[in-house]
Amino acid sequence: MNLRPLLFIPPIALGIAGYIWLTTPDPELEAQSVVETVTPVRTLTLAETSIVPFAVGYGRVEAEDTWSAISQVEGRTVFVADDLDVGRVLSEGTEIVRIDPRDYEIALARATAARDSALASLEELEATEANTRSTIELETRIEDVLRGELERQQTLLERGSVPQATVDASVRALLAQEKVVLNLENSLRLLPAQRTSLEATIATRTVEIEEAERALANTAVSIPLTGRVIERGVSFGQYIRTGDTLVSIESTASSEVVAEFQTRVLGNFFGSLEGTIDRNAIVGMEAGDAFEILRQFGLSAEVRVTSGAEVTTWPAELVRFDGSADATTGTVGLVVRVDEPTQPSLQRPGPPLINGTFVEVRLIAAEALPAIRVPRDAIRQDKGEIFVYVADQSDQLARRPVVTGAVQDDQVTIAEGLSSGDRVVLSDPRPAIIGMSLEPLYVDRE
Repeated sequence: MNLRPLLFIPPIALGIAGYIWLTTPDPELEAQSVVETVTPVRTLTLAETSIVPFAVGYGRVEAEDTWSAISQVEGRTVFVADDLDVGRVLSEGTEIVRIDPRDYEIALARATAARDSALASLEELEATEANTRSTIELETRIEDVLRGELERQQTLLERGSVPQATVDASVRALLAQEKVVLNLENSLRLLPAQRTSLEATIATRTVEIEEAERALANTAVSIPLTGRVIERGVSFGQYIRTGDTLVSIESTASSEVVAEFQTRVLGNFFGSLEGTIDRNAIVGMEAGDAFEILRQFGLSAEVRVTSGAEVTTWPAELVRFDGSADATTGTVGLVVRVDEPTQPSLQRPGPPLINGTFVEVRLIAAEALPAIRVPRDAIRQDKGEIFVYVADQSDQLARRPVVTGAVQDDQVTIAEGLSSGDRVVLSDPRPAIIGMSLEPLYVDRE
């Protein structure tokens, strides 16, 4: 019997057996494959807290008032204050420069003499007027006497008692007297014009005296405020011309900071002031109108300087908006004022606030507000959507869209999307698969 055709059967059977062995699942391996990986993550259980909202901006300190001494007269300096040095603080009323006053004293004396001469001429004119009136009165009486004598002579001539020559002599005497009276009256008519001329001269001389007095007063320069010398342009014996800058001083009574705030920061801050301010409306509003709205909320401000781990603060007053938003940076300027920035205080240890210092300015709400906050690192963004990862009730990863509010330090206020008791995932699970199992590792509130 030929058995060679049956030789291929054992290899086929062996192959089928091997296939069955390979494809049959091992119960132990199958049990191991269904065990899901659990990812440990740091989580923070949220709780409602009270915060005082604030917004942060930055700017440089500038003196609120700056004064420059511009010479209004010319001449050589005969006095310069010994302590007129850059950086020195001088008190209000301190005389710092004096220009040789002699030329201006002479000009004042000349103008005074000219005015006194015009006044004397006016007095003389008034006396002349009075004398002329008296003389006219007297000469008029003489004229009346001569007119009466002429009438008497004419009567006698009609009676033939006197010759014609006598009458003619009386006529000539009366005419001569009338001429005297007429000349006096003409002189009197000229006096008002002379008085007007003298009064104009007196007024001119009075103005010249005032100008001379002002020029003389301007030879001595005193400072009108207490401040620090920031520029000096005068020395003893130097010839000064009108318009020269002698010294520049910045006030130490108060300083201002034009703090630049990002519109987003201001928008978040305004939005946190309950119920009341439309963040978009106020950012686009006219500066004066927007500031009047802010006044209603009793906002305060402070200036902060950080040096290493030490932070020095100065209370400040919000005084105005500084115009419109910057076209380049998109920031909005708010101006705050600090009173007596260089004066030491037991409540404010540390160095004085020096003009030119780059500082942080905080705009602070009047009262605390309830809020839900999360660490800044917990906020995530994907394709324009802002969200956080949370651990749901089954300890699985979930994604929660949120609306953020004000950012303060490393904390972000959540306006919508989270509530007290939610567990926010602080770790960065990789890969982040929604629904993956988590092992929450709780941390204290940050």
